[in-house]
Amino acid sequence: MATLDEVMAGMNKKAKETIVTVGLKDFDYKRIPFTSPRMNYCTFGGIPVGKITEFYGEEHGGKTTSALDIVANFQQIDERKALYVDAENTLDVEWARKLGVDIDNIILLQPTSQSAEEIFQFIQDCVDTGEIGLWVLDSIGVLVSAAEMDDKKTYEDKTYGGVSAPLTRFSKKIEMLMHKYNCTGIGINQEREDMNSTWGGTKTPGGKAWKHCCAARFKFRRGKFLDAKGSELTRSAENPQGNIVQMEMVKNKTCPPTRRVGQYRINYLEGIDYLKDLVDVAMDYDIIEQRGAWFTVIDTDSGEVLKDKIQGQAKLYQELESEDLLLERVELLVNEKLGVDI
Repeated sequence: MATLDEVMAGMNKKAKETIVTVGLKDFDYKRIPFTSPRMNYCTFGGIPVGKITEFYGEEHGGKTTSALDIVANFQQIDERKALYVDAENTLDVEWARKLGVDIDNIILLQPTSQSAEEIFQFIQDCVDTGEIGLWVLDSIGVLVSAAEMDDKKTYEDKTYGGVSAPLTRFSKKIEMLMHKYNCTGIGINQEREDMNSTWGGTKTPGGKAWKHCCAARFKFRRGKFLDAKGSELTRSAENPQGNIVQMEMVKNKTCPPTRRVGQYRINYLEGIDYLKDLVDVAMDYDIIEQRGAWFTVIDTDSGEVLKDKIQGQAKLYQELESEDLLLERVELLVNEKLGVDI
């Protein structure tokens, strides 16, 4: 009869890597950050690397924008390729460019008549090359299974399971490959009314297995509209220049559940309003102190006053935009607190 050490050694030899150890080891999840400091504060630095994250919610909630933002930041920290599956065929290239995506260095799949199974297999094959560091599937709700695409079926024929069955198989297979190659995945999903519930409510397509395989799930919705200066408008505004994107952290197994809600601002002409978010988080960490209408910028590590007697928030933004060194110091202090490398 084999000893415990022999059984452990045999498992590691079979796996060709050390997967069985004695004792627990500290593990700090690496993350791909958002551009918004407020989102990074809420998520403890961004989405977890090597795991699946789901972005879901109502239409125009900011799901695709948030995913493209992650793609842009991934391209800054990883030399591998990013794969974007535009199943809806609605990707706005100009908007992606404004968000910072290197559109000439991204693999784009825009299916025409491919089934969900074919798309899942393509993603799996790409990840298995080891050359993909991030994949985005936009979106699960529009995928059609091979059974539903069968030309022999009529509209009267019922197809049970839909995309849930192939998505379940894909989730289990891709999760192991992602761990092997340290690859990250984002699945964008829609929110629909639950017709089977007596009390109403909503649900997401794809079944329950997909939810279990996601290490993090973020729910997005559109907040108030904004004018060109970033001031809030009413829901009935005729010509908004932007809006607030609100996010609720529904599930995250890679960080403490102490920060549940985040948000950021987008400008339809320029992209993410980074500066206002930076100031908000800097004030949370006392890097920027406010006394009445006066602001002071402080290096919290050394206690050095970087800028004093700034009157009014508009003047504060102006100072940060015009003084590169001051902005850089604030960014470094904020990112150090957030644990963000970018």
